[in-house]
Amino acid sequence: MKLGKLLFKPKWQEKDADVRRVAVATDNDPDLIDALPELLRSDPDASVRLAALKRLDDYEFWRERSTNDADGGLRRAARAAYLAQLCSDSAKVPALPRRIAELETLSSDELEKVASTATHRELRADALTRISKPAFLGERALNDPDAALRMKALERVADAAQLERIAERARKTDKVISRVARERAAALRVERGDTKTIADRAVALCERIETLMRTTRSQASAQLTAIEQEWLALGPAIPTDIASRYVGARSIILAPPPISKIETPAAESDAAPIVTELPTPEVPADSLASQKRFDAAVAAIAEKAQHDRKVRDDKVRALEEALPSYTAALEAGDSAHSQVLRARVEALAASIGKLPAALEHDVSALHARAAELLRWLAWSNNERRKAICTEIEALPPTIHPDALATRVRELRDEWQKLSGASKPPEGLERRFQSLCNRTLKSTRPYFNKRDEVRREHGASLQQILARADSVGADSADWKTMSALRIELSTSLRSLDRVDPRERTPLAKRIKSHIEQLGARIKTRDDDVAAAKTKLIERARALTESANPRDVARHAHELQTEWTALGNGRRSLDQKQWREFRSACDAAFGKLDEQRKERDVQAATAREQAVAVIEELEALSTSDANADALRTALRGIDARWQSTAVNDRGLDQRYREARDAVTRSIADSARKTRLHRFTFALQKNKMLRDAEHGNLNAEILAMQWREMAPASAEFERPLQTRFDRLRGENSARAADADESAADILVRLEFLAGIDSPASERQRRMDHQVRRLSARMRGGDASNTANELAELLAAWFALRGPFPHEMDERFEAAVRASLDNLP
Repeated sequence: MKLGKLLFKPKWQEKDADVRRVAVATDNDPDLIDALPELLRSDPDASVRLAALKRLDDYEFWRERSTNDADGGLRRAARAAYLAQLCSDSAKVPALPRRIAELETLSSDELEKVASTATHRELRADALTRISKPAFLGERALNDPDAALRMKALERVADAAQLERIAERARKTDKVISRVARERAAALRVERGDTKTIADRAVALCERIETLMRTTRSQASAQLTAIEQEWLALGPAIPTDIASRYVGARSIILAPPPISKIETPAAESDAAPIVTELPTPEVPADSLASQKRFDAAVAAIAEKAQHDRKVRDDKVRALEEALPSYTAALEAGDSAHSQVLRARVEALAASIGKLPAALEHDVSALHARAAELLRWLAWSNNERRKAICTEIEALPPTIHPDALATRVRELRDEWQKLSGASKPPEGLERRFQSLCNRTLKSTRPYFNKRDEVRREHGASLQQILARADSVGADSADWKTMSALRIELSTSLRSLDRVDPRERTPLAKRIKSHIEQLGARIKTRDDDVAAAKTKLIERARALTESANPRDVARHAHELQTEWTALGNGRRSLDQKQWREFRSACDAAFGKLDEQRKERDVQAATAREQAVAVIEELEALSTSDANADALRTALRGIDARWQSTAVNDRGLDQRYREARDAVTRSIADSARKTRLHRFTFALQKNKMLRDAEHGNLNAEILAMQWREMAPASAEFERPLQTRFDRLRGENSARAADADESAADILVRLEFLAGIDSPASERQRRMDHQVRRLSARMRGGDASNTANELAELLAAWFALRGPFPHEMDERFEAAVRASLDNLP
């Protein structure tokens, strides 16, 4: 392992999320590559997790993060990438059956995206079967690249107006879709009883059957059968004139051919017919009686036939009256009512026998619509069953088990209602039961744990009740009984945590104990209240005592008795306690006056002490010199001692303020000691500005005259340097830079700061000379004198020097002054 990895963490492990994100996106560290799966799950920053996800660019990771990540933005980005890969034909995505199975987990919007953008036809087809939005189905019927899928989408469009729009839009792009859409729109309008469409369709059929009139009977038979089926599908709403036109044309086509006349030979045709007269027989009496009986039987049969015709007519009329209700129920889509009416119509039709052709046509049409309604109901119920299965599968695992079980129960109830209307397919039933069992299986640990908790809570309630049972009738442990009553009341409110079957008996037992304990506690509270009332009267009598010591002693005795009585009813107890305290306070009135006087004295002393401290704090920020500060400090110390306040907070505040004044005295003294250096450096700065051309000579001369002279050791070299600046032909010494460099190295050594790398040899030579001098005993100067010597030497040099040397000089002098005491 490299030393850098031991000493420094890699950037992808830094605390800064921006640094981690850049490292995760760009670094090629093998450890980082191995850690990417863990980073996309555990890194606290969503942007870092997204960078790791993009770096991996794996289908499974995109899918997992699209539902399991805590950040909503990352989930949306992962979902978009997952859907893009699901729809693509990349080599990185799973096999097609796996992706088709995953469609069950998608939302409706996501299914629409798959159905419109997926590369595989099978993927688009499966997604299309899961979508029921009419607008989207219409769009797919127009735009899907596969002709079979376009036709499947068109078959699921059930709105005539939308079918006509599709037909118009596909008129120039897809003539098959346009034709089928128009035919289905017309068929839907006919099914719904649109009179104009039915009339137009009937006219077209009349024109077709009239065309058949010009063909032979054998040629027209096949086409006539198809036309008749289409005519019957139009129902009873065909206008009368058009129906008459159709019937006339049909009768002509179906009429038998005329019989040709057979020519008789002239001999036979001219022969007269031979008429033979038969004799009239005689009718006997027995024959007349038999004839009467026969006539009576014929009359009875005729009467019965008339009665049967009347009954049949009544049934036909009842059937005709039932048809509007049957039609209305079908129009409203009321499958339950329509099935009841269908059974009634079928019973009437069975009792009538052969129905009239028109009525037979109407009944058949209504039965066909009822069957279609049942088929649509079964299809709708199956679609809802599929949606229920999908909803169960989509139930999040994080949902509370109670809510999960409740939702599954609601879906099961809905499933049962659907089963009452139409029986579900066996495979769908197995899928639903399997999903319910699998979903509820995950809740079993919770319910088992809940049952265990309920048993434990029930056991704890039984223990509380056992303790309540053990309280004797002569018990005087009122504190325990009060606590037990409170505990029982709390337990009564928490009965929802026990088994529902045990709640009622437990509630009865708990309420019984609460009532018993409450009655006993109330009796005891009344006794305590009466005793405390007597103590209040005795406390009020203490105000008449003249001896303060007796007041204190008796008040103490009363308080002892009050405590011995214990607590009574809370509201009354507090009220009595306030009355008792008021009586005692009135008795201690004289003693309070003395205490108040002592408090006033203590407050006065405290105010004096605070005034002294505030004066001391103001002194710490004063600009007075050291001697004045010392004099003022001695006076304040004397005044503080005279206050004699016993307050730890004020003592600490006084000490802190005094320490601040002491530091101010020390700082003032140090500034006085260093004034000769700071003043000389100020004059040196003026000369340096003039040497660099930053200060006019006249201004320099005016300011120089106004400034006081520096100390003797610095004034002479500074004045000499000033005079050189005023001289017109004064030249800068050739070795000035070398001298300045030597002085700077000595100053930096004295200050304890590093010299530049280029001056390393010069500094080493100075250290050697200094060590030699010390070994000879010749280096006895202190820091202040050595600093003064070096400053005087620097002031004597004629500038200007480079800015780098000036900056080194200022840094070295500043550090040296900081080191001086």
